[in-house]
Amino acid sequence: MKYLKMLFHKKWTLGFIIYVVSFFQLHAQDSLAISLLSCSPGTELYSTFGHSAIRVRDFVASTDYVFNYGTFNFREKNFYLKFMQGKLNYYLTVTTYDEFMYEYQMEDRAVYEQVFGLSNNQKVSLYRDLQINALPANRRYKYDFFWDNCSTRVRDKVEQIFDQKIIYPIKNDNLTFRDYLHKYLTNQPWSRFGIDLILGLPADELTDARKAMFLPLEMMYVYDETKVEGRPTNTASRELFAQKSKLQTTNWFTPFNALSIMLIISALLYIFGKKLFIYTFLKTAFMVLAGLAGLIISFLWFVADHQTTEFNLHLIWANPILLLYPFRKRLFSQSLLNKLSKIFIGMLVALFFWFPICSQNMPQECLIIWFLMILFVFPDTNWSFMINQNQNENPAKPVA
Repeated sequence: MKYLKMLFHKKWTLGFIIYVVSFFQLHAQDSLAISLLSCSPGTELYSTFGHSAIRVRDFVASTDYVFNYGTFNFREKNFYLKFMQGKLNYYLTVTTYDEFMYEYQMEDRAVYEQVFGLSNNQKVSLYRDLQINALPANRRYKYDFFWDNCSTRVRDKVEQIFDQKIIYPIKNDNLTFRDYLHKYLTNQPWSRFGIDLILGLPADELTDARKAMFLPLEMMYVYDETKVEGRPTNTASRELFAQKSKLQTTNWFTPFNALSIMLIISALLYIFGKKLFIYTFLKTAFMVLAGLAGLIISFLWFVADHQTTEFNLHLIWANPILLLYPFRKRLFSQSLLNKLSKIFIGMLVALFFWFPICSQNMPQECLIIWFLMILFVFPDTNWSFMINQNQNENPAKPVA
């Protein structure tokens, strides 16, 4: 038995050596082609910003694989909780080129290919690294929207193979991460509004060409102008599949229009029906929603692992304390409620002046939200108290 084990180990070792030698012998000649696949945005929110993958064609082995860093598992335990916490695992998966193309053709999403100008040794090295990275023990990583995603993983692999000798084009458009997101959210105003609310100051950092590559199509554009030791990184570019239909355009029901209608209705109710139940319900529901938004913002800043949702200045007005608004008259005395209301209104007024110069790019819808909040909080404020106080401090002198 011991002899059989030794024989088995010797055969296994010999087989592994033969495999490695044959692998390099087969690829001693230029038998590999490695390219970047860039996919256009889809209709689902998770596909709004496109996708990137690496294609490896082996002409000797007659294989054509796609290495995809953008895979996640909907069935993973506590999927939505992990997604909110920034702890969701993404995976490098391998599929055939035909399977990959079939999926994007079914979704009617354009696919572009850029062939990297790599030497044979660089191709073999990159292919080996991708195969090792795709092993079950190595394929998992913690996703980060700006810094570690399906595009940045490809970019980092390419930089590693080119030995950091890449020269990216100089970009002078002064766009931030948030600005780049807006380019892809033109037809999704509600998604844009929600994303703008949850992203903090890191999203307003200015980008260069390399940082802009967190988005797949932007990476494709950058590689068109990138050079390595004076030569282009790409030797060929082509469109593999053309999108047949255009994405749906925006309808009239946008956050700005919806909030504008609500402001008009609330103003009319304030003037003509302040004591009606509908007005009380409307302002209470609005303030509670603002409190819930503050709760989500606080969670994403202080609890979750997302770097992009930290230092969110929306917490100034969208504060979890607003969840107490329906119970304010039970929890606070009239005098304290009056002071808190004045402070809140003063803070909202200050935001109007701060809006144009704020370091965080806030959506224009915030201006309407702040108007609504002032309108809803104003009835809780007894401004006559200040007038009476001034009169008591400065009593009128009797006429002689």
